[in-house]
Amino acid sequence: MTLTSNADSFSGGFKQPVFDAQSVFRVVLDALSRPGQPKALALRTRPPKPLSPLLADILCALADQDTAVFFDPALSRARGVADWVRFQTGAPCVTNPVEADFVVASAPDALPPLSQFSIGTADYPDRSATVLIAVESLEGGDEVTLSGPGIKGSVTFAPKGNAKGLWQQLVANHAHYPRGLDVIFVGPDAIAGLPRSTIIETGEG
Repeated sequence: MTLTSNADSFSGGFKQPVFDAQSVFRVVLDALSRPGQPKALALRTRPPKPLSPLLADILCALADQDTAVFFDPALSRARGVADWVRFQTGAPCVTNPVEADFVVASAPDALPPLSQFSIGTADYPDRSATVLIAVESLEGGDEVTLSGPGIKGSVTFAPKGNAKGLWQQLVANHAHYPRGLDVIFVGPDAIAGLPRSTIIETGEG
């Protein structure tokens, strides 16, 4: 895939790249350190639609030439999205899920099965993908109970718009710990982390 000459591929990135990247990185780290607890994040980018600004902010802060990005089918087909991300970050875009360091889904139901992505190895559990999922909201959906590192006792988490079966996939993901995927739920103005170490109780059976 080659860069297009569309101006949208070259504009809308961080205005203060170092400062903005550090600020977003701190919020992401805080979110993953305190699973299921929404963390506000100011919008800093203007990516091509349908890539949401907060998804773009996270990619601009974390992705680089050494990290491959996989987009869901809708984002992959969207004109300018892959070019914009590659221009802003240097990250290559891949179509093979197992090659992805970052997985970007514009909605939970657009996400391929999590089993397609790398969960790392016994020797290198950190060689796993981080999954970014855009949701309608970080509250108002079906509740699950979270516990584990970074959580005092337990917390409830209820992102709105989750796809059917996603929680079951995430329960299975935790079973691979210390391997497994780290997940970031991305709302319109806040994010919430769900690292592989988090225990999820769905209340089903």
